[in-house]
Amino acid sequence: MRQRIAPALLALTLATTLAQAGWRLVDEGDCPGRQVIGSDGDMPDAAICTPGFAGKTALCFTQVCNPGCQYIDVLTRDCRGGGEMAQVYTCEPQASDQPESGGSHR
Repeated sequence: MRQRIAPALLALTLATTLAQAGWRLVDEGDCPGRQVIGSDGDMPDAAICTPGFAGKTALCFTQVCNPGCQYIDVLTRDCRGGGEMAQVYTCEPQASDQPESGGSHR
């Protein structure tokens, strides 16, 4: 059983890292505020983490039948909790702007 868990854990870790480019998981909880957009899936959409959204919050609800994320116009550091339970991410666009193999962006 241990041999089956290790590859599955590695695959999950790699998938999480790739899918979250620009987003960093910071907590579980809630962050009441104005929702500016939503997306399907259990991880934030990398395209939404832009310099204009830097430091703001994505709430991803993964323990529901139709997982999805809400993008909240609140700086993650200012989140004060609420009644929902979600994965709380913060937008760090510079995390996805780095060249992967020493190349440069055009």
